[in-house]
Amino acid sequence: VELPEVGSTVEKSATFGVVESVKAASDVYSPFSGEVIAVNESLADTPGAVNESAFTDGCLMKIKLSSPGEAASLMDAKAYEAS
Repeated sequence: VELPEVGSTVEKSATFGVVESVKAASDVYSPFSGEVIAVNESLADTPGAVNESAFTDGCLMKIKLSSPGEAASLMDAKAYEAS
């Protein structure tokens, strides 16, 4: 798992990192624009947490939003599961 540096900025819909598996490497896209205020360093040792517990131990990073209105375009868990 490759993640951005704390203090760097990310842009909505732009790549910010890479997640690798046995078969492939995939870019990861930011759902928001803002400043990275924390990254999950433990993923270096336990990358499977991304799949096993994405909302807790597998969380990639925390972002201080620069445009909070961007969140309105995202689906909640119920809408995502229905899609």
